[in-house]
Amino acid sequence: MSRPVLLGIYREHVYSPGKVQADAAVLDAALSALSGIGFKIESCGAESLDISAPRPEVALSMAQSDRVLSIMDRWSGNGSRVVNSAQSIRNCYRKPLMRRLFQAGVPVPPGYLIELDNAGADKLGGFPNRLWLKRGDVHAVQEGDVASVASAECLSAALKHFRKIGVRDLLVQDHIEGPVVKFYGVGQQRFFRAYMESSGEEVTSRIGPLMAVAARAAAVIGVEVYGGDAVLTEGDGVVLIDFNDWPSFSRCSRSAGRAIAECIIDSLDSPIAIEPHSRVL
Repeated sequence: MSRPVLLGIYREHVYSPGKVQADAAVLDAALSALSGIGFKIESCGAESLDISAPRPEVALSMAQSDRVLSIMDRWSGNGSRVVNSAQSIRNCYRKPLMRRLFQAGVPVPPGYLIELDNAGADKLGGFPNRLWLKRGDVHAVQEGDVASVASAECLSAALKHFRKIGVRDLLVQDHIEGPVVKFYGVGQQRFFRAYMESSGEEVTSRIGPLMAVAARAAAVIGVEVYGGDAVLTEGDGVVLIDFNDWPSFSRCSRSAGRAIAECIIDSLDSPIAIEPHSRVL
């Protein structure tokens, strides 16, 4: 049976600071798995994708720039299957992300958006507790885009950084005490892995509530390939402190690549399943 043309689009380097190869590895794994069962695979970097490029039947896109997302919108409107969709990626920008998660009752730290010019110590209420400042548009692109603030000196350094890079709005969030877990997911609990940030130990089987919370967040945002960070609180509670589209899956790129490929196959109503030992990079 003939398989569709599938285009893999690698993330813009500016959105993969120090992680270009790690980000590419999971897409490589998914493309390899799909190639092994008959898909015609093409690939390119997001920077080189032109609006005049032929529309693929299926696209696996890690791109995040407005220019490429506009191309994805056009392709989707003409019938292409795009993962993740352009709209779901836009939903992962800080403002819509926090609004949607909060409105849906997904556990996130108390926080609010503030204009950079109003982010003085007096406006933040002093520092009775540690705060986090995050750029209010996209996720972290460079060092300093997420800053821990517990003093006037820390605040001054953080604001200097944000002014330098031209960020206008900041997300201010309370610090949540507890161990941090990094998680990675595909689909609605099709694939899920969780690792302690401090040690790298896999704890997937020990934190069931996090899987449900992450899947809920993914459904609210509309992403199919996602990841983030969560804090484990007392009483088996979890609080999402970060959520993003298509992370690097650096600890599990091979198995995640297979899951992404299976997601594509299922969505195209194909009876073919990928064997556990299908060739992946």
